[in-house]
Amino acid sequence: MSDSRHLLDVAMEEADSGAYDSALAKLSEIVLSEPDSSEIHILALSYMGEAYREKGLYEQSRKALEKAERLGIEYGFKIATAKAIRLLGNTLLDMGLMAQGEERYQRALTIFEEAGDLLGVARCLNNLGVVRADRGDLPSALELYERSLKIHTELNDSFGVGACLNNIGEIHRLRGDYTQAEELYRRSLQGDRKRGDKYGQAICWGNLGAVALARKDFKRAEARTQRAVDILDELDTRDLAYVEMRGLMVGLMSATGRFDQAHVHLDEIWSAAQALNSDNADMICEFYSGVLAQRQWNLSFARTHFNNCLELAKRGSTFEYVLFSLIQLVELELHHYRLTLEDAYLKAMKEDLDQALELAQQYKLYGALVELLILQGLFNVENQELARGFDDLVAAKKLCEEKGFVARKMSVDQQIDKIRARMDSPQEHAPETVEQKMRRFQDYIEDCERIVLASR
Repeated sequence: MSDSRHLLDVAMEEADSGAYDSALAKLSEIVLSEPDSSEIHILALSYMGEAYREKGLYEQSRKALEKAERLGIEYGFKIATAKAIRLLGNTLLDMGLMAQGEERYQRALTIFEEAGDLLGVARCLNNLGVVRADRGDLPSALELYERSLKIHTELNDSFGVGACLNNIGEIHRLRGDYTQAEELYRRSLQGDRKRGDKYGQAICWGNLGAVALARKDFKRAEARTQRAVDILDELDTRDLAYVEMRGLMVGLMSATGRFDQAHVHLDEIWSAAQALNSDNADMICEFYSGVLAQRQWNLSFARTHFNNCLELAKRGSTFEYVLFSLIQLVELELHHYRLTLEDAYLKAMKEDLDQALELAQQYKLYGALVELLILQGLFNVENQELARGFDDLVAAKKLCEEKGFVARKMSVDQQIDKIRARMDSPQEHAPETVEQKMRRFQDYIEDCERIVLASR
């Protein structure tokens, strides 16, 4: 084995363990010592690009990978070219350039298929599944993940198996199947630990934190998410995953009234996002800025942030943030209506609510659908259509029972009891005071925020 090949293997092992700076130093040494026309030079550039990506240095990652792609094509190294193209897709996806990322994955897949490189095929199928999931096509994403998992399992590739299990877990989490999601995350985490893959462990801990949050286990959610943040801090990683994990901490701190700590985490993710040059990172920051502002009753600031998030999400075809921004905007319109009793807010609420319901029903996102049915019920109550509002809440309760949302069902039952009492009262048509409206809505909003944050 040549010295450069041995050095490349060592660098790859270091990168897998999170020792990015040491790995990058070795990869740079290879690039300097080997001619552009050598395959090992091209591979070293590709692995440099991936290491830069995991550190959150997207522009440097893109530059290295584009050079690797160009040299691979020029000197006829098909597999090395395909690897560079696929890894470039990862960087482009993190930057919010989904269409460009997908195009790279498709190109790489074609090359790997023609060459009979099953590992490359499996990696691309998993990557394409991520694109489908981001666009909301969850059945297609699940099919791609399962195809990828089958190949990775046959090849006994533990890294690929873990990545697929984690991504399949994401599908179940989005659909509200929290028990299945947690099982898959834990299986993925077990593999990451065996390989010493710290970055993978951070991703799994963050996802496990989101599951705990969905179950209203704030203490466990915080411990798990903080563990993810600590690992990324140890790796000195400030990438999109870092923004997501610390963003979740903003949500947790906001939900539990620790606003000073929420602001610390928020400042950190904005700082990281500014260096990333990524629409996705900016989108996440706008979302959590809105969450914190809303919890502190800065409703106008919250609306601005959620609208900014919505615009970025639509531009990047990121359906999750389109949906969750709409949910937050629906809540804001209801807040404003109950403060002002101006019908314009109800009209805006209905428009956002209809869009969000269509998305949740289309993609079968049951956790979000429960919240939207509740919001629709509250909307109808505000329109003095108590019977319709009651029916919406009963539908939400039924869905909670079907999906096993035990804690959420309890709060829905409380809403149902309150509306039933109003319907049975001879004073049912008497208008509520603003104070009564706000007290009733605040009981709901805390549970709703938990579901929305956990979905992220």
